Amino acid sequence: MNRNQWKFAYTADHLLVAAKTKKTWHEGRVNWWTKKRDEIKEKIKSEGIEIDESVAFGTEGYLSNKSNYRGASVSIRNDLVQDLNECVNKVSEHQTKVKEYDAWVQVLESQGKVSLDLNQDDWLFFFGK
Repeated sequence: MNRNQWKFAYTADHLLVAAKTKKTWHEGRVNWWTKKRDEIKEKIKSEGIEIDESVAFGTEGYLSNKSNYRGASVSIRNDLVQDLNECVNKVSEHQTKVKEYDAWVQVLESQGKVSLDLNQDDWLFFFGK
């Protein structure tokens, strides 16, 4: 028999425990990434903004010579933007997983000890690390 065709029998109540465990783990990751996202936001507010303006800004020669005018620019440190994007993406990813495992919890709660056949992908979904 080809291993890609193997089936593994598990009872719904066994899968329910696994689905609850996965859901709880992803909820923990949502909380961790949310906390990190909030920390990055605070860091951006307190130290991540960079202001670049001419060193001559405010001097008499600067104000009278508009041809050399260089306006100020404001930017957020790129490393902090990348960190924030990573946090936002991870929160979204784990929220999606929480919803997915919650749906399986709801389904499996109604199945009692029904035997279900899992393939390798199914097994990894419920028990994989």
